[in-house]
Amino acid sequence: MSCFVQNDSAREEKSRGCRKQKLAFLGYATIHQRLGWRLIIMKRLVVWLKALFCFALLPYIMIRLSQHWDPFLPQIPDWWALAPGVIVTFSGAYVALRGYLILAALGKEWPFGPTRYLIDKYIYRFVRHPIYWGYVVFLTGVGLWRNSTALVLETLAVGLILLAWVLLVEDPGLKRRFGTRFLEYRRSAPLLCPYWKELYYDVVDYNWILLLTATLCRKLFPFLWNVRAEGLEHVPQEGGFVIVCNHVNYVDGFLMGMFLNRPVRYMATDELFRKPITRVLFTLWGAFPKRRWSRDISALRKMRKWLSEGQPVCIFPEGQRNWDGGPVLVGDEVYRFLYSCQVPIMCVSLLGAHEAFPRWAKLPSFTELTVKFFPMIQPGEYQNASDLRKVIEARIFDFVNQPPIERRILNSHSGINIVTWGCLKCGGVRTMEETETGLKCRKCGASWLVNSRLELIDEQDGRVLREREYHSLLKKRLAAGTLQGGYATSSPAFAFSIESTDNLIKLGPGTLTIDENVIAFAGGEVEISMNVRDIKFAYLNLANHLVVNDGQGAFQFALTDDSPVRWEDYVTAIRRLSGEVHETGQDTGDNNEAAAANDQVE
Repeated sequence: MSCFVQNDSAREEKSRGCRKQKLAFLGYATIHQRLGWRLIIMKRLVVWLKALFCFALLPYIMIRLSQHWDPFLPQIPDWWALAPGVIVTFSGAYVALRGYLILAALGKEWPFGPTRYLIDKYIYRFVRHPIYWGYVVFLTGVGLWRNSTALVLETLAVGLILLAWVLLVEDPGLKRRFGTRFLEYRRSAPLLCPYWKELYYDVVDYNWILLLTATLCRKLFPFLWNVRAEGLEHVPQEGGFVIVCNHVNYVDGFLMGMFLNRPVRYMATDELFRKPITRVLFTLWGAFPKRRWSRDISALRKMRKWLSEGQPVCIFPEGQRNWDGGPVLVGDEVYRFLYSCQVPIMCVSLLGAHEAFPRWAKLPSFTELTVKFFPMIQPGEYQNASDLRKVIEARIFDFVNQPPIERRILNSHSGINIVTWGCLKCGGVRTMEETETGLKCRKCGASWLVNSRLELIDEQDGRVLREREYHSLLKKRLAAGTLQGGYATSSPAFAFSIESTDNLIKLGPGTLTIDENVIAFAGGEVEISMNVRDIKFAYLNLANHLVVNDGQGAFQFALTDDSPVRWEDYVTAIRRLSGEVHETGQDTGDNNEAAAANDQVE
């Protein structure tokens, strides 16, 4: 919703926002209000002191004591010292490290609090308490390596103490918290003698790249965005289900993964799999490719297979990251497929993700970010895919109804004119220039202040528009034909022919033009012409290039000195004239929002 503010008040508000940056640094301002920074520091200090004792002080004491006792004990043979000692040492370190990382990644609150979820898979099938087991085996290996019988005996004593702790304290505590599920796990997982084959399945089911990436994200995201979750009680701990989420930036999947107790499969565009390095990385991260411009049966079969195996699968129905903080048009086929699957659906909405890292920005900003989980949806409870669509979009686009989030640090608006590509006052196209404080039209001189919430404030009358409201008004004026040049425009571009996912052919530089009938490219010996009404789809890909397909061929255009969002808006507006693109419920919401804002601008 738009509101009125005075120009001086807007400037004063931005000044106050700058002064608050010091208090909000690293997100501790909000954490202070919720939990108290002293409590957080004390908890973390206790954990680090325990780690210091277990991994530095205790081994040091044990080694020093063993030096006094070894002369009175039989020496370990040399043939046991080197190779077996090294193997045992690294085996223990490996198991303990895997146990720590997996428990931290999937158990959540741990190590700074009790684990939220019972982890009974991966390395925890190898042995029931892999961190303790690996720690004792590691110290035993060090004793063998040093030819120290005393150190091995000391390690045995430490192992007995840990065993007593497990049997008398830890296991009873887990039984109280997780009940019959822990009892089943205790019966199936060994306490002391491990199942060695589980080491192989552990790495296959949760590979090192995914584990290390999840660990890095778990440390980095709270530092950047103070990420928190709502609705965790709705997240199932087992069984297959579909996660449907709005798509804002590259790390949406990892943001959700911070609060899930197992890895998730992600349906992703096949563009991510064009290069060997990204193909390997995204495969290891759990993504699988789907072709954009056709019904990819193989991808849908993979999704059904994983769901039947009890694995969660995530899809982003928008198919691309949004530009202005508003929803992206979703095709009906997505909801028809979800309806046909007849598996539970959990909707997720990322609140503040656009302010955290807009698609047009080069760097993220420090802000608040909320991952909101909604109750499960059972598709069988709805009569058709259209009814299912309404419920899903009301949830994944819940952020539309929320106020904008304050961007505390690195709140630059550089790049925002990719979205605000025209002037609402004079109808000028490509006339908006970025200034230190906002935007200014070269044609009529109209200026807008961009505040730390990415709101645009008219410096003439103090009226406020959210970024997506401004963009919606631009599209509305474009559809009405009241912008400079109407539907006709041109821009230099570099063209590619898309032969397949792995085959992108360079056609060279030239000029891209469009009017109410034709979109054309001419450069050198290359000439491309398509009737806009024949275009089957058009979108902006990962490289922010305009991709169009008329059923006869697919082409990609890199705009060298223009807004790619503007070109997508032009193609969509012209296709709407012929009825090729139909308005959805979400479009109606955008238009209502734009109409309310338009009453203020006009």
